[in-house]
Amino acid sequence: MTDIPRKRRPEDRPPLDRSALAREAATLARFVLVGLANTAIGYGLILGWLRAGLGDYAANLAGFAMGLPISYALHRHLTFRARHRASTAEALRYGAAFLVSYAANLGVIALGRAAGFERSALVQGLAICTYAGVLFVLTRITVFRAQPARSLRES
Repeated sequence: MTDIPRKRRPEDRPPLDRSALAREAATLARFVLVGLANTAIGYGLILGWLRAGLGDYAANLAGFAMGLPISYALHRHLTFRARHRASTAEALRYGAAFLVSYAANLGVIALGRAAGFERSALVQGLAICTYAGVLFVLTRITVFRAQPARSLRES
């Protein structure tokens, strides 16, 4: 006789780890605060370069290029509180996460321009928000992975 898999019931699920959720929420809050500070500077530069006559892509690239090393350092220390030594591999993973996030950002700009919104502060703002969301997910998963909680003996 073969075993027929039974339907999962709520009591079959592992218990919810509320402390892990709280830690992740705190990390997300720090990411948002650090990102707001970094974005305020970059967004101001983007808008300034737009007013100075740079096109959408050039102004956007200049803002992000100047913010990349600052973003890495702030997120490494303040957001994710990395305790280990920085490595080339980690910086390259952050760079890759940045490139993917930046591509999503440019996709929003391209969509905005295709819809007739050239040199739009709103489109630039939406692009930055898209970039931030993608960057958080990628850095959390690939660059600064969540560390399992330590027992009191390991601390």
